[in-house]
Amino acid sequence: MSTFRIDEPNQPRKWVKKVDNENGTLEFTTSKSDAYCRGSGIVANSEGQRLKFHFKEQYPELEYLKVDDGY
Repeated sequence: MSTFRIDEPNQPRKWVKKVDNENGTLEFTTSKSDAYCRGSGIVANSEGQRLKFHFKEQYPELEYLKVDDGY
């Protein structure tokens, strides 16, 4: 399973914890074990692009979002 990691310069690493599409909000965590998980490969990559597209204005740190496959 893939997670969505944010490595913003000069900030602690964090992961997307919760996606609330209804209210247009994201929740973050500093613990990978609490991170929001999606399938791997194209599913996770598509979801990451969707998050960047729909939430980047409200959460500019999504510019640094990477799909973390655990490798």
